[in-house]
Amino acid sequence: MSTISAGQAIVRVLEAEGVQAVFGIPGGHTLPIYDALYDTPGIRHVLVRHEQVAASMAAGYAQLTGEPGVCCATAGPGATNLVSGIAEAYIGALPVIILAGRGSTATTHRGASQEIAQEQLFRPITKWAVRVDRADLIVDVLRQAFTVARSGKPGPVLVDLPRDLLTQQVQFPAYRPVGRPPATRAEPERLRAAAATLLEAQRPLVVAGGGVIASGAWHEVRHIAEALQAPVLTTLAGRGSLPDDHPLAAGGIGHHRTWLGKQLLPEADVVLGLGCRFEEQETNWRPSYLPDPAARYIQVDIDAAEIGRSVAPAIGIVGDIRLLLEELLQFVGSKSLVAAAARSQKARLQQLARDKKKLAAEAGRMAASEQRPIHPLRVIGAVRDVFPRDASVAIDVGVLAQGMGGAFPYFKVFEPRSLIVPSSFYGMGFSASALPVAKLVHPQRPAVGFVGDGSFQMIMNVLPVAAEYRLPVTWCVLNDRALGSIWDGQRAAYGNRVIATTFEVQPDFAAIARACHCYGERIEDPADVTPALERALEANGRGVPAVLDFIVARERLEGSVEFFAKR
Repeated sequence: MSTISAGQAIVRVLEAEGVQAVFGIPGGHTLPIYDALYDTPGIRHVLVRHEQVAASMAAGYAQLTGEPGVCCATAGPGATNLVSGIAEAYIGALPVIILAGRGSTATTHRGASQEIAQEQLFRPITKWAVRVDRADLIVDVLRQAFTVARSGKPGPVLVDLPRDLLTQQVQFPAYRPVGRPPATRAEPERLRAAAATLLEAQRPLVVAGGGVIASGAWHEVRHIAEALQAPVLTTLAGRGSLPDDHPLAAGGIGHHRTWLGKQLLPEADVVLGLGCRFEEQETNWRPSYLPDPAARYIQVDIDAAEIGRSVAPAIGIVGDIRLLLEELLQFVGSKSLVAAAARSQKARLQQLARDKKKLAAEAGRMAASEQRPIHPLRVIGAVRDVFPRDASVAIDVGVLAQGMGGAFPYFKVFEPRSLIVPSSFYGMGFSASALPVAKLVHPQRPAVGFVGDGSFQMIMNVLPVAAEYRLPVTWCVLNDRALGSIWDGQRAAYGNRVIATTFEVQPDFAAIARACHCYGERIEDPADVTPALERALEANGRGVPAVLDFIVARERLEGSVEFFAKR
């Protein structure tokens, strides 16, 4: 057993838990942690320019890997700047460890500089927020933090660390890392009831949410869909659960619903919901976005509190989705049952194939538009053509970036854990600021992001970070000089009384990119879209990040217009 400083002990724990990167900005309250990082080359530190980006990057890392991301901030304003990104992680069920400095224990409650009750501030947006008041407890608390962050429904944990504790000497015993927690199995009787219901279904449907990705159940989703011959709809967080070129892939729900999804969900007589919540961004609280009340809804979630929260299920099952599907396949996956399902669903799936072909043709016509300003789908379709199948993709919020870039079939997704997407917390700039993390996680894969001009102006400080650490990604700014979805709301619900939603003065994004040692280009002609993307990808190949400022029209998909229409 060695005796080391508490700051060194923290870094030893991170190293043992397999942490590869820490995102943050050092401050006087956290210097002992940074001094220990100096001697730990196996953990890369990424110096952000604003702590909000540190939280976003940690959450993005968790989304791409399933492992806890780690961010570090100094006391007071350093910690409070993390709040928006940590709220995204909390709503999105992403494991994040927050190391926050605070004033010394000796000056607590005496008006110390930058002192607030940080653990109370973070309590509503974390699974656990704890202040450590004894140096000898730090290692045990950190181990518990990793356990809590990874277990059950994942999420962020705050560890609040007074500065005087970090320099104290502590004993560091042999540390046993938490690793991945054991998975929870479903109750056998509920599993059998679900299997019987699925075998009786005439028009089965699977809805795959972010819980599928968190569980690592994408192979099992494919097997269960093929066994049942059931079309699969996904939430935004569930994209990649089934490759979008699979015959049973049928698109999204809610904001991303097409006329095809609009048919499939209400007509289904049995709906298997896997780690999906049917919350506001997926329903806008309208019955037409939910399973038919007469349908048998089977809800599976790792979190018991989610069962029946938005839709009362006929069968609610708490358990790990991957394990549940493995067991469910034992009931429905025999060759004879699969063959019977193929016969009974043949006509339905033939119609699905025809409908998908029609939908793709509609998308193709919009993507081929020669209009000026550029049709946003011209950009989105070209990105899919230029960037490879396994590219990492960030989809930021907004009626263009998310409403089009996040929707099937306008932008197809083929791989699980290839996306950084917002939760229903819907923070502007979250995904775009996290994008550089993709090159830390998958150095050999190109990475690209869709972001609106409003969101991009919030997080442009991420550009020098990407350049400094040679994280060559491409931001595609869909620039319509507006806060698009809010502008839509003013026009539709307030009689076109538009105020404070258009930009009369806007930065030159390409020039700012070049000033930050990135490649920058402004594109106004649709004929230049593909060549510009190819130039950006070539710059990425040289280790240079790129910003492409596409001047686009305020076009809208029918699904977005319908979703956000005044009720």
